[in-house]
Amino acid sequence: MSCNKLLTSYDFISIGKFILKKEIDYLKKINKCIDINFYNACKLILHCKGKVITMGVGKSGHIAKKIAATFSSTGTPSFFIHPNDAGHGDLGMISNNDVIMILSNSGESRELLVLIPALKYLKVNIISITRNIGNTISKISKVNIYTNIEQEICIFGLAPTTSTTAMLIIGDTLAITLSKVKKFTLNKFILSHPEGTIKNTNLIKVSDVMRNIKDLPVIYHDSSLYEVTQKINNFLGIVIICNQDNDVVGIVTNKDIKNFLLKNTINLKQTKVSLIMKTNLISIKSNQPLINAINLIKLNRIKNLIVIDNCKLIGIINIYDIFI
Repeated sequence: MSCNKLLTSYDFISIGKFILKKEIDYLKKINKCIDINFYNACKLILHCKGKVITMGVGKSGHIAKKIAATFSSTGTPSFFIHPNDAGHGDLGMISNNDVIMILSNSGESRELLVLIPALKYLKVNIISITRNIGNTISKISKVNIYTNIEQEICIFGLAPTTSTTAMLIIGDTLAITLSKVKKFTLNKFILSHPEGTIKNTNLIKVSDVMRNIKDLPVIYHDSSLYEVTQKINNFLGIVIICNQDNDVVGIVTNKDIKNFLLKNTINLKQTKVSLIMKTNLISIKSNQPLINAINLIKLNRIKNLIVIDNCKLIGIINIYDIFI
């Protein structure tokens, strides 16, 4: 049958909309999941001294992997262990400081049930997400969140579809709720996504990623080169020079000092920093988009970009802070 004939034979759009509405109607039930069990699950994870380890088999296993990834990228360290691998040595990755999150629609998956004696021996706290209460996995869990999803949108009512979507929503809701409670910052989010394009959006400002002034090596313009060598930050490789009004007037880098000493024989304590400091400063304001800072660093081939507001030093962005 040709593709064109197939398209004219079936109204895929109407069928798709019907299935989607059905899915949404079924999923409305999970609103009831945000209850005392959800609260207790959040509390367990918040006070977890180890990691959140997710488990599941089949389609639930795929969802468990995604939930672990979402937890990890939003401030809650987590990873997935396949139950089969757990039964063949990967249980050694688990300590009693961890929290185990088990996803199982029926709550009776054989691959998970065989792990129960070992998990009890390890004395780990278990959070489970199942279809209903009363199943084996829910009974051995410290906290059980049940989805109350009894129907799948599969035409046979069998293939995990609505149930796994419900698990995914609950996992996302747990992760983002904890992220807000932990006050997970945009800067931390960027640090966990060094290969992403997140840093290139206008949503991220210079102030979100800059090193604050309290962490910077600052001296006055009448200081000696000896004071510079004592103050310079070896990681940043820079000292920032300010006048008596705390206005930024120049910078000195490790390279500047090295080049000057190679050409001159001087007394470090008697030579003023003003002799070698650079005054043609490249800077940016703290409210500028981060992408502007990245472009300045690339264009000028510099390692550090000073952040100045109203002539006052606010912070600095180092090339390694933004993974360009």
